[in-house]
Amino acid sequence: MFNQYTFKTKVKFLGILFLMLSVASYRRSFSNLIDLYKENSMLTEKKSTMNSQSSNIYVLQKDVKDLDKLIGKIGVEKENIQQKIIDFSVKNGKKLEINSIQTIHESRQNDYLVYTYQIDLTGNYNNLLELTYEFEKKFEYSKIVSTKFYTENKNNKKEILHLNLIFQNYENTN
Repeated sequence: MFNQYTFKTKVKFLGILFLMLSVASYRRSFSNLIDLYKENSMLTEKKSTMNSQSSNIYVLQKDVKDLDKLIGKIGVEKENIQQKIIDFSVKNGKKLEINSIQTIHESRQNDYLVYTYQIDLTGNYNNLLELTYEFEKKFEYSKIVSTKFYTENKNNKKEILHLNLIFQNYENTN
């Protein structure tokens, strides 16, 4: 059958057949192999970045827990926190009087609800300072954000020392 063709024609035919088989094999096998190799290298790179970031996630979660400890206990109702502030003041305040208690102020900032509690105490300087220190050291339900000492003259005879304490709690709204 191939005897009637010249050697030159046979070589051309084999060249064309080789090119056709090469294109077919490339489309059927090699292109898939190359695509899979590229996808494998891309997924391996993503995996390594995810593994490196997972350790960062644990560090961030720990930081969030530490911040939660700093900004006050979460999950306690705002009225209970105000009551706990009053109880703590009465139990730990030696010879101190509660002059006034403001209503709870609530504000929203980004993803947080901020509750602000304000209490005004009267007494001598050392006792007020000692109570403030006890709040900072032992009170876990809310944190002091502001203290203000001021005096008030009563009947132009007696100066009364006041301590205005402002506490805040933050709640995540997400």
